[in-house]
Amino acid sequence: MLADYKILIVDDEADYREMFSLILEEKGYCIYLAACIAEAREIIKNHKIDMVVTDLIMKNETGIELLHWIKEYDAEIGVIIVTAYGTVETAVQAIQNGAYNYFIKSNDPGTLLLDIERFLQLKQLKLENSLLKNQTKEMSLLESNNADMQNILDICKRVAKSNISVLILGESGVGKEVIARYIHEKSERNTFPFVPVNCQEYSEGVLESELFGHEKGSFTGAIKQKIGKFEEASHGTLFLDEIADVSMNTQVKLLRVLEDKKIERVGGDKKMDVNIRLISATNKNIYEAVKSGILREDFLYRINGIVICVPPLRERPEDIESFIHFFVKKFEMELKKKIEYIDEETMNFLKNYHYPGNIRELKNIIERLIVLAEGSAIHFKNAKRYLQHTEEDAVSHSDENLRDAREQFEIEFIRSKIKDCKGNLSKAAAALDISKRQLNNKILEYNLREWIQSLKD
Repeated sequence: MLADYKILIVDDEADYREMFSLILEEKGYCIYLAACIAEAREIIKNHKIDMVVTDLIMKNETGIELLHWIKEYDAEIGVIIVTAYGTVETAVQAIQNGAYNYFIKSNDPGTLLLDIERFLQLKQLKLENSLLKNQTKEMSLLESNNADMQNILDICKRVAKSNISVLILGESGVGKEVIARYIHEKSERNTFPFVPVNCQEYSEGVLESELFGHEKGSFTGAIKQKIGKFEEASHGTLFLDEIADVSMNTQVKLLRVLEDKKIERVGGDKKMDVNIRLISATNKNIYEAVKSGILREDFLYRINGIVICVPPLRERPEDIESFIHFFVKKFEMELKKKIEYIDEETMNFLKNYHYPGNIRELKNIIERLIVLAEGSAIHFKNAKRYLQHTEEDAVSHSDENLRDAREQFEIEFIRSKIKDCKGNLSKAAAALDISKRQLNNKILEYNLREWIQSLKD
């Protein structure tokens, strides 16, 4: 739906902002307005903007400045530069710097609409292709020689035939979303959407807008009605990851939705029926979360109809070798690099390491080994600096609890990727296989801003 696409218009002249807004709203897009770069940045930080239409020349600032910031913040956002006749040369330079296109103010607005439509269609196609490839690849990770995992998959097949809520428990990186997708694919809802939401990504207010949607004018910046994830997942499956991180206030609202099977958009007064299968997941101890007051007991009883506990990778040693081969093939394709040989010492290390970061950590280690490989072979003598560093990190944290060890590993791994990408956060987020927003949240959580700045100085 066009209303799902968010377009930001940036112009210091109110008449032009209003004109572009009317044209795009008429087509059904969700529109945000900014009169300067500072306002534009705030909107982009707080909303998932798909495209920015910005004036080239504004008071004491230019659209080029905003373009550079956007490409650093989130390279997936499209930018169209709006220019007056006579500055086309500058606009062409903007395209060379990453803008999607430029639009001359005196031209037919239909040209602008066509450019926006083309960009969004291309973005949607790329997203669908990426999701399809990832889903197909991920499902093969469920082929297991481990008896516990085989039992879990049998349970998933039986659970898929009903609409009972499912709560998936397990450490970070064990593949909880893959399990959720598996249940969806085995269910009668598989022709309808599987909609994942990482609850940890959003502040309380933004999460409620994402889940329930909002009405036009319900808060500052709500220029257009928004369809929430509950509506988006209609007749399909809604997957709420990191459910234990949801605020108590939002838990109450979710509980009401699950009991009444109705939602109400933020700022709205109309109740709408919802028909979804809910699957939730968390890496926290849910009973400790209830005891400590961060998870409501009545809410827990609503989401834990069936509880599935996914074992960590260290308890599935018989699967490690097949995962190694899977990720080698994956990164051979992505990195366009052929690996014909991995020596016995390297394989022994990989098969016996305990993986505090689970499958995600194994994936990242294999990627690093292939990137650093000289030629088509991986030899322990060349790889041991990285592998031994990994092992030493694990040993040095043996006196800490698992949560502390995992956190320290995550910090070091994020620092490693950012350093490899020379401080470019968009590239680092892609390398980490997370969104730019998630990476920014981690940077704030681990207080890495000054360290990142030191890389650029």
